[in-house]
Amino acid sequence: MDLEPVADVPALVMRGAGEWVVVADLHVGIEVQLRRSGFTIPSQMPKMMAALEALASGPRNLLILGDLKHRIPSVGHREDAEIRELLGRMLRAYRRVVLVAGNHDGGISAALPEGCEALSGRGTRVEDVGLFHGHVWPSDDVMGAERLVMAHVHPSVLLVDSLGSRSSEKCWVRAGLVKRRVAERYRSCPSSIVIVPAFNPLLTGTPVNSGSSTMLGPFFRNGLVRASSMRVHLLDGAYLGRPPKAPAARRR
Repeated sequence: MDLEPVADVPALVMRGAGEWVVVADLHVGIEVQLRRSGFTIPSQMPKMMAALEALASGPRNLLILGDLKHRIPSVGHREDAEIRELLGRMLRAYRRVVLVAGNHDGGISAALPEGCEALSGRGTRVEDVGLFHGHVWPSDDVMGAERLVMAHVHPSVLLVDSLGSRSSEKCWVRAGLVKRRVAERYRSCPSSIVIVPAFNPLLTGTPVNSGSSTMLGPFFRNGLVRASSMRVHLLDGAYLGRPPKAPAARRR
């Protein structure tokens, strides 16, 4: 399949025998937690629904690669209503809607409307692409694919200007795998992995170029991703190459 990031949108289009739109980490309901911490932020649902509907041109399928909701472990009343509204609209816009469970998706089955397919967090295969959330080890079937697509990390890049001003931008990450590490657990080693940025506008993510950050999930904890091979693109398509090293903060 061809994998093509959508310009200015944290979404991936896969084209092969069929077409799939892949998004991840919507974290529906995160605004509730932020309000409890003293931040009044409007719901991001209208933005996310509009963006997803705009991507539904033609006979496309939608694959949500984990963390549809934010609250752990259950589903609150507001989340339940928002998830049902979101998925109801997506079921009308897309041919199929598939959710691969993430670590935040415990108890979500009760909120899924009829017609929405739910899969294990160990992932799924679409032709030659294996897709999984990233919080648990993917299945053998997923690892038998030619390429991998993963979420969970919320990748971003920390940019620092000459005056020390810092900004964090969502990014796409492509990397190779360490074959000997993969071979310790699997019979097959895919050629590469793509890490999908978070779809929720509130989630900038984990800076891939900050030494103080910790990349999440067993793939990173166990050294399966070859750090030296990581290449970064911003959402607008700007190619940064290897993650630029972020300088330490200046003392004032």
